[in-house]
Amino acid sequence: MYDSIEDIKHNLIKFMSLFHRLFTPAFKCESKDEYNCTKNQIKAIMLIGRIKKVTPTVLGKCMDMEKGSITTLINSMENMELVYRKDDPKDKRKIWIQLTKKGEIYYLNQEKKFLKQIEELFSTIPEEKIVEFSNSLKSIVDILEEVRDVNG
Repeated sequence: MYDSIEDIKHNLIKFMSLFHRLFTPAFKCESKDEYNCTKNQIKAIMLIGRIKKVTPTVLGKCMDMEKGSITTLINSMENMELVYRKDDPKDKRKIWIQLTKKGEIYYLNQEKKFLKQIEELFSTIPEEKIVEFSNSLKSIVDILEEVRDVNG
């Protein structure tokens, strides 16, 4: 088992490096971006858009940001009218963060941009390798979700 854990450690480091090099450029602001969003704002909008609503605590965990930083991030997106806060009717202590109509449009545009970048990255790879990558990635996500569920 130790060898497997050691392999996981080395491959995670390689994966993080490759992921950031190949995929995070999609989260960089472009000059034609009307909101001039930061990389973290774009990532947050992509997360919120995907799951529809999220608490600040969960958003902070997903983005690996501290409470104060996530509050500042949410405030900035709220000031741009991309997100809004909504009280949970069942639990007055809980607040949900959701996209506004402007935020939904921005999210959809970012989704198109991200999809285009993925298509460009994989354009030189044979179809069977793309399918293999997709299946492997799904398997990784499934296992990581299982680990998350067991470990809280």
